[in-house]
Formats: sequence, C-alpha cells, structure tokens
Amino acid sequence: MMLFTGTRGRLAQYLWYTAGAALVLEIGSFFCWNTLLFWSSGVGALPAPNDKLVFLAVMLCAYAAALAISVRMASAPLCGRMQAVFLGVSVSFVFCIILIFAMRSYYSRPFLAIASVASFFWLYAGQRLFFSANQIRYGFTPGSVIQELKNDWRSNFVEITAPYPSEAFDILVIPPYQNNPLPPEWARHIANMTIHGVSMVHPGAAYEFFAGRLPLKHMAEGPGVLIRPPKGYFCLKYLCDWVMLALLGLPALLCMGVVSVAALWSSGRPVFFVQERIGKNGVPFDMVKFRSMTDAGEVTAIGRLLRKYHIDELPQIWNVLRGEMSFIGPRPETPELTRLYTERIPFYPYRYSILPGITGWAQVNYGYASVTSENEVKLSYDLYYVKHASPLLDMLIVLKTVKTMLIGWGLNE
Repeated sequence: MMLFTGTRGRLAQYLWYTAGAALVLEIGSFFCWNTLLFWSSGVGALPAPNDKLVFLAVMLCAYAAALAISVRMASAPLCGRMQAVFLGVSVSFVFCIILIFAMRSYYSRPFLAIASVASFFWLYAGQRLFFSANQIRYGFTPGSVIQELKNDWRSNFVEITAPYPSEAFDILVIPPYQNNPLPPEWARHIANMTIHGVSMVHPGAAYEFFAGRLPLKHMAEGPGVLIRPPKGYFCLKYLCDWVMLALLGLPALLCMGVVSVAALWSSGRPVFFVQERIGKNGVPFDMVKFRSMTDAGEVTAIGRLLRKYHIDELPQIWNVLRGEMSFIGPRPETPELTRLYTERIPFYPYRYSILPGITGWAQVNYGYASVTSENEVKLSYDLYYVKHASPLLDMLIVLKTVKTMLIGWGLNE
C-alpha cells in the first residue's frame, strides 16, 4: 500500500532522514566514546578501527531498516505514527543485536541504547513533519464514491464532476467500467494522469486503506470477489508459530500452573473449559480455555480476573502446538454460529481458508460482536487480514494485542 504515501516534500524528507543517520552516530559516539569524530581512529575511548567500522556500519543498517519499516507501517491502515516508529526501531535494533552476536564482533551496549532512543525520537519527529494520510489528495471520478467512503468522508477527498479539473491530485479513484464504458473524455483524462505519474486505485482499495477492512457490499464487483491468501507467507507463519512456542513454552507453562492452582482453590474442578470450534477448511476441533464460569452461567471470582487480562486464552497454546490454531488469525466460531453466519453473510467461508488464531486483526480493532450485523463488520476485518497478511501486519497485531490486554478491551469471543 505504499502508493498512498504521496510524493510531496520528498527532498526535505531525504535531507531530514540523512541528517538523522549522522546525528545518531554523533550522539552515540559523544556519550560512549567521548568524541564527535566517530570516523577517527585512536581518539578518546574508540575501539580498534576495524571493529569500530563494522559496528558503525551495523548501526547505520539498523537506522535505515527502522526508517524503512516505520514508513511502511505508517502507510498501513489503523497504525499510528508512534506505533509505526516503535515497531520499526524495535525490530531493526533487535535484529542488529542478533547480527552482532552472530558475527561475534565488537559492540557497545550504551551506544546501542542511545542510538535506538535517538532513532526513535528522530524518526517520530520525521513522521510528524512529513507524513499524514490527510495530506494526500484523492480525486473521485463519477461513480467511484461508494457508500462506505461517504460514511467516512475526509477533507482531502474531492469529487471530480468533469475531466481536466483545475486542482491537482496525488491519487485518482476510478470505478470498474465493465458494465458502463468509460466516456472518451474521461479516458483521455485518466490516460494523461497516468502518464504524469498519478496513481489509479479502485474505490474498494481506497476504502481498505482508510478503514483497514474490506467493503463486503462491493466485493462482488470484478475481481474483488476472489481473495487469495498469500500462501507463501502462511508457510513461513507456520514456522514462526513454532519459534513462538519455543520462546513462550516455559513461561506459559509456569503461568498456566499458577493459574490452575488458583482456579482449583477458588472454584474447584474442572480447571479447563473445552468447546468445539470450526478451524481451517471447516474442520472442527476442541478449543481449550481456562474455565471462568460456573455451571449456572455465573462468572467466578478468578474468572473475572482471567477474562479482564485474557489469561483464560493461554491454554489455546495447546491448540497451536497441535496445528489447529495459529497465534494470529480469525477467532474460531462454534459450529452453530458458523452455519448461521455462512447462510446470512456472503464470503463468510473465506475466513476458514487460513488457521484461526488466539488473537487477530478483527479482535484488536473491533472486539466483541454478538449479532449478524456486527459480525459482518468483524468479517470485513478478518478478510482484510486474509488478503493482506504479512510479517509487518502481524507485528502490528501483536503490538495492538499487548495494548488491548493492558486496557482490558477487545479480544473477546
């Protein structure tokens, strides 16, 4: 979705971020090596020249990676500037540390800490100065304004009533013309705009970007009805689930042991609640949770605490281990609700083209849904994930999940 970032002020952005690279090295060198001449050798407490050059090169790569990731994330739907920069800096500098240890080369812990903090503030300032989705002007040609966009109309959206308008646009939104041929004057105008580098997008794509979900009522128009999950990424994601299991296995077991003892002491047996859910390709499986309610339907004392911080979902790591769930994906529904929503909501089966998850894009952006109309909205978020799943989107979901758990909203059944 990088086409939504615009092209204005590009030179100023290059100068700002280039200056930031030099500034990060200067600050780290001053506080850790007692000199601003980070390129010099034999001054102050500088390391050996070769070690210093390798370390500085890795620092520059970490800064460049943080910049690339934060810009990419800032152009993603429903991602704030601070979230984008935090993800970019965290991922790039953690990878930098792993690379340094793998190379067994020289490193300075204070330099790493100072460089990461300086990178965060400089990149965040750059996001505040140069990037805003509201600065990008969208020109809507006749027939391209769908109802979903009207409900979220913005100051940078302009309806074009005649070809060759006097004002300039960064992006031109054009509808599909299969059933309604494009008038010659509009065809010439759109061709002219394309030659001059103006991007053309479908109304549904514009809505996806601003809302972070698919416009279900317009998916039947043209190729929108076909959603093909990125199979290559989901194969990689399966491996990532196993890496997460290896990292979280012992802490999760210890936490579940403590919770099990507390649940036994508070409300007795059974500790776990098992319920049939529908998984990938419509295959049913038994999903495991900590029991939080009595047989009479009342929430137990320990159950309130488990639900508030979503600790009751921890046993689903067992379902991940069995290959029935992933850490991230659409929440699995019961067979009864699955049949109901499949009958009432078009495209509902698409959410079963991938593994269900403990958390997901719909959970962190919409939360609980109880009626069919709310589940249509939730489905639009799930289908956005099915269509656009990527490592960066998964990292954004993880960040939003942590935030959601802390404030006690969302991630409900």
